[in-house]
Amino acid sequence: MGFKIGSFRFDVGRYNFYKVYFTDVSGVTRKSEVRIAGVKVGWVEDVKLLEDKKVTAEADISVLKQFRLYNDAHAVVRQDGLLGTKFIEVVPGDPHLRRLEPGQALSKPSVAPVNVDEILQQVKDIASNVEDVTTSFRSAVGGVKGEAQVRAIFTNLQEATEKFASFSDMLDRSLSRNEANIDTLLQVGENIKNLTDKLDRNVLPAFQDSIEKISNVFDRDFGRVANKVGETADALSDASLQARDSLRHLGSVAEKIDEGKGVLGKLINEDETYRDLRVAVSGLKNYFAKIDSLQIVFDSHFETMYRPGDSYRFEDSKGYFDIRIHPNDDYFYLVQFATSQQGFITRKETRRYYTDNCGNFISPESLDLSDRDHLRFIYRKHKEKFHRNSFRLGFQFGKIFGPLAFRFGLFEGSAGAAVDFDIPFPTDKFRWVTTFEAFDMSGWNHAADRRPHLKWINRVFLFRNIYMSFGADDFISKHNANAFAGIGIRFGDDDIKYFASALGSTGGLSGVY
Repeated sequence: MGFKIGSFRFDVGRYNFYKVYFTDVSGVTRKSEVRIAGVKVGWVEDVKLLEDKKVTAEADISVLKQFRLYNDAHAVVRQDGLLGTKFIEVVPGDPHLRRLEPGQALSKPSVAPVNVDEILQQVKDIASNVEDVTTSFRSAVGGVKGEAQVRAIFTNLQEATEKFASFSDMLDRSLSRNEANIDTLLQVGENIKNLTDKLDRNVLPAFQDSIEKISNVFDRDFGRVANKVGETADALSDASLQARDSLRHLGSVAEKIDEGKGVLGKLINEDETYRDLRVAVSGLKNYFAKIDSLQIVFDSHFETMYRPGDSYRFEDSKGYFDIRIHPNDDYFYLVQFATSQQGFITRKETRRYYTDNCGNFISPESLDLSDRDHLRFIYRKHKEKFHRNSFRLGFQFGKIFGPLAFRFGLFEGSAGAAVDFDIPFPTDKFRWVTTFEAFDMSGWNHAADRRPHLKWINRVFLFRNIYMSFGADDFISKHNANAFAGIGIRFGDDDIKYFASALGSTGGLSGVY
């Protein structure tokens, strides 16, 4: 189980948060659903009103990290049916554009919901206009006067059709009377034909003579033009020779490639090289995919003991800095740096005894030694040294099973195991994680006993990144059992990216000023 960072939610670490602005967000409240293509992917964290030049509503929304938003993403307020609840529909945008970072606002304007009251008001206005029109038409047509007007309209239409028929008869009679004029018009066409014949006999031959003179002038100057064309042809011939040499070299290169010579030839002709290259590309793609899904959580806290411990006259104070690496959601690796004011103990043992030239042990009873020599050379010497304000390293492997996580590895420099339990609560505003650790099984770090080091830790999250810790340290030890309390902070790689971008923008502003 990965310890995700959340604002009073167990799984808030799986979400990214963005800001959306609306001119009207009526019907959308805190905890309203956020959907993509109709599928729920998050919720509305908060809705508040901004008063700048114009009144604007700001909504903080969360979206699962697996769904990425891009620079042209926008949001729409929609409703389930006519009387259903409202929710925010997010259009992720074009994946070829820049990806939006968590905490940023959607740059493309959002679409406000359709106001049903406004639609009903418009329908009311349309109905009023239709009623006015029908009233006017009824007042104009209704009654004896209106009936007389309608009868007059149809009478006028009948008179118009009779006049149109009379006009047609008059046009027919006019054409009959003007047949002679039409014959005159046809005679004009015959005259035009005679004119074209004269042009063909007289004008066009003269024009042909002019064209021949122009062609003679062109023939006189064509020699110089031909010389220029010849020079151009020579240049084209040289270019063709160079192109032929280039094609010959290209042919030689193609022949070597076809024979499997050189890198390209081996790549094209040898299947093994192609397979190796494909495997390498596939491995590189999988490697970048794993890096993209990699999550890192940083955790740091301190513990202040209730009373002095073993071989130390002051209350001990410990500090921890953990780096938790999650390749996926099933397991993780943890690198730990632990410091202690009381410190850690190291032991040294020295043994002395007699041996012969072959290295065989010689009993002191067979030697003529004084009691002083016996004590001097045949003994076992122990030396204990405490290192105050020192630190130890730890490296652990963890496996997640729902709300439980099991860890194995080095704890404060000693082998051990641990189990973490994320206590489920019905509210999102409270989170409690309890942990039991067992390490230093031989009690090497104790000065007076050899019992294992057992520790019980509780972390209560009050805010998104800050928690309180309390519990019992080394609680089965004879002289070192203690209670402790402290405070810690935890943040993920997304928070580091956000802080880095914020510091970068601040540095840019300071550079300007």
